Amino acid sequence: MSPSPDESCPGCPDRREFERRSVGAAVRLWLDDVPTVCRIEDVSPGGAFLSPRLDAADGAVAVLEIPELLIRAEVRIVRSTPAGSGVEFLKDGIGAIVAGWVQGRSSATDLPSPGGA
Repeated sequence: MSPSPDESCPGCPDRREFERRSVGAAVRLWLDDVPTVCRIEDVSPGGAFLSPRLDAADGAVAVLEIPELLIRAEVRIVRSTPAGSGVEFLKDGIGAIVAGWVQGRSSATDLPSPGGA
């Protein structure tokens, strides 16, 4: 079976090792101790795609906070497109936990703005 195309790069092969699952939930990304509220659009055991595009260079390490799961996980930004940024989980098992959570959730969750109560 040939790889499916990457929606963010029409005509490019999908190089992902794992199947992605759609999420559409609000999360926080901490980069240099500065929080950014964004959305986790999809996830796999290896990583996730966040929108909007992160203002950081590929290779930057950050902390992804998923309040619904009470998880904070180190991630590395691996690619950015106009639609958003792809991150890889730096600890094995975190992506599997998040992907399992996706199967059991029914709607997205909104977060308060950074610094809000």
